[in-house]
Amino acid sequence: MEYFGNVDSIEQLKADYLKYLNKWKGSDMMTEVRKQYEELLETFGVELNKQIDEENKQLPTEKQKRHYDPKSDKFADTLEKVIDFNMNIEIIGQWIWCFDSYEYREQLKELGFWYTASKKAWVFNGQQKRFIRSRNTVKTLREKWGSEIVREKEEA
Repeated sequence: MEYFGNVDSIEQLKADYLKYLNKWKGSDMMTEVRKQYEELLETFGVELNKQIDEENKQLPTEKQKRHYDPKSDKFADTLEKVIDFNMNIEIIGQWIWCFDSYEYREQLKELGFWYTASKKAWVFNGQQKRFIRSRNTVKTLREKWGSEIVREKEEA
């Protein structure tokens, strides 16, 4: 069975993967979904790197973008590890955002998340933390990159 038939971007692929994860986490079906996800991620990575090469031709060396490495994409692994944490989890663009997550701060830090005090959230993008100064609000980021709520915190 083909699970990602109409997907045409990495963002859409990740959003569809999230839907399957919510539906079938821990089942045998997730093994096949994960396999197809990784294959498509590789394909999209090749296409994205071609675009990056074209864009980099017109940029000075210090401003050139890095190539996308699908093998270093830890999105699916990380999402599977945090999906059961009782906190607000949201995908904004290609980043995982965790709000109201104080009690999970040590686990999130171990997984490679970093805390952004200005947005009061733990953030993961699969890469090492870099100093990024952004005046964008979370609302602005949602509008620009799109947003998908993964989980809402259950009140006790």
